[in-house]
Amino acid sequence: MAARTVLIADDDAAHRRMLGAALESADLACRYAADGEEAVRAADEPLDLVLLDVRMPKLDGIGALRRIHERRPELPVVVVTAHGDVRLAVEAMKLGARDFLEKPIDIEELRSVVADILERPGPPAERPEDGSDEPRTLVGLSDGLARVRETVRRAAGSTATVLVRGESGTGKELVARAIHELSDRRAGPFVAVNCAAVPETLLESELFGHERGAFTGAESRRIGRFEQADGGTLFLDEIGEMLPGLQVRLLRALQERSFERLGGTAPVRVDIRVVAATNRDLVAAIAAGRFREDLYYRLAVVDILLPPLRERREDVLPTAQHLLARLRPGEPPRLGPEAASALALHDWPGNVRELSNVLERALLFAGHGEIRAEHLPPGLRELGEPDPASGAAGDASGVRPGVSLETVERELIAKTLRSLGGNRTRTARALGLSRRALLYKLKRYELR
Repeated sequence: MAARTVLIADDDAAHRRMLGAALESADLACRYAADGEEAVRAADEPLDLVLLDVRMPKLDGIGALRRIHERRPELPVVVVTAHGDVRLAVEAMKLGARDFLEKPIDIEELRSVVADILERPGPPAERPEDGSDEPRTLVGLSDGLARVRETVRRAAGSTATVLVRGESGTGKELVARAIHELSDRRAGPFVAVNCAAVPETLLESELFGHERGAFTGAESRRIGRFEQADGGTLFLDEIGEMLPGLQVRLLRALQERSFERLGGTAPVRVDIRVVAATNRDLVAAIAAGRFREDLYYRLAVVDILLPPLRERREDVLPTAQHLLARLRPGEPPRLGPEAASALALHDWPGNVRELSNVLERALLFAGHGEIRAEHLPPGLRELGEPDPASGAAGDASGVRPGVSLETVERELIAKTLRSLGGNRTRTARALGLSRRALLYKLKRYELR
């Protein structure tokens, strides 16, 4: 197999050679660029990764990153910043950089970062958004969620209708918003309708609008959600609750891209993208005569199945860290080992929505301190406590009376590292650590 190729962009020739020697000794091929403009041109050639210094002449690393991702959004980029230049590192990550390294670069860390990215390239970096981080809310390390992200990326580039299936609380609306934000409709409206929350007698008017006098109480013309979504995306949540009669009208509107308001005769044409979602088994509903088969196939041009949280336990802690950062921006609290163990063991029947509620409650009780098991609801709290029969926590995480925090931490890191196949990047994210902090702890605890 041909060697993977890394582009090293740095205006310091000696530094370029040093980095190249370190990567070539790891059986990687290297190419070189002395400034940002040269890096952008070189990125058009076959490459597997770009190592990009932030401070370069002609075009700095941030500008080069923007232009590289315009041309090749799938190409992973790692930026190199001066010590303490956190602002530029954060800006680069927002623009889609996969990771960053600080000078002076630790060679072992460099090789680890590059190897981890090349081993598991993952989905292409998602387009950063102005004022919204919704596309980045599909957080997790599992293969199941990686497949969802890849399907979202592909669906966003088309105009096909999408059906998102999954249990309540799995984040179906987040998937719909991600598709919208990553599409060329992102400047248009995103309009959501919960078909189960609107009374059956009003849902048709809610969707298609009505003319004055269409029914008792219709004192003026009303624009429906289809028209409100013109130029953007219409999200129909709980589509499985829609009555068969209205399903017929929805199918016709999807086929013809036009409809009449209630009480009207003039066709209204709209340019919309429809994403529907359900927690129902629509195939069973079709067999029972409750859902139209032709509508199902019209909606499920792209079919996305969101796995429940209990089937992707490696996503629990990264999702928890992400939710904590959203619940308390700027100062997300740390999860204590017992609390983290409890969260990882719980089955989460309410999925991500339940996890969010649990963390919001925990923040209330923890204040600005560490979230401990005692801050969790009673049913969860017990999962992080020792098992009286065995003297160990329920998952042998090392949380036992009289055991030092260092021992608990070592066992938790070792277990997470094993469960993720030795991948240090994913382990660091799962534990809410920076890679540098994880490498330090691996050395300290002599873990390999």
